[in-house]
Amino acid sequence: MRFIWDPKYSVSIKSIDTQHQRFFEIINQIYTLIHQAYFSKEDLLTIVKELEEYGNYHLSYEEKYFKEYNYPNAKTHIAAHQILRQKIKDYLTDLQKPDSVPETLAADIAEFTKNWLSEHILDLDHQYIQFFILHDIK
Repeated sequence: MRFIWDPKYSVSIKSIDTQHQRFFEIINQIYTLIHQAYFSKEDLLTIVKELEEYGNYHLSYEEKYFKEYNYPNAKTHIAAHQILRQKIKDYLTDLQKPDSVPETLAADIAEFTKNWLSEHILDLDHQYIQFFILHDIK
């Protein structure tokens, strides 16, 4: 099932909402692959590398503000970010294995990242809304 942006995901900070929407787009590229008659490991690998690269950009963006403004829940929030970073690295490792099945991995990656991002935004990211607004983060 594709990952659809909904206003409930908004954190009221334009730069971060835009970044989250880009995350949705990347995850949806995996769902698009899943629905094709055939795709290769390389096709999936390209998207997962993009997910890793963009993920690192976005998570570092948030973490920069945590540090700059001494966000009180930074430790917990960054620990959650590390879970995503590690899981994506694990998926990249799995994709390199000669016996990996791209169809199975694609489904796992899409579901994990969709669930992780949805829960993360609605819980941890929503906790920083007032803090970020107070510090005029746009």
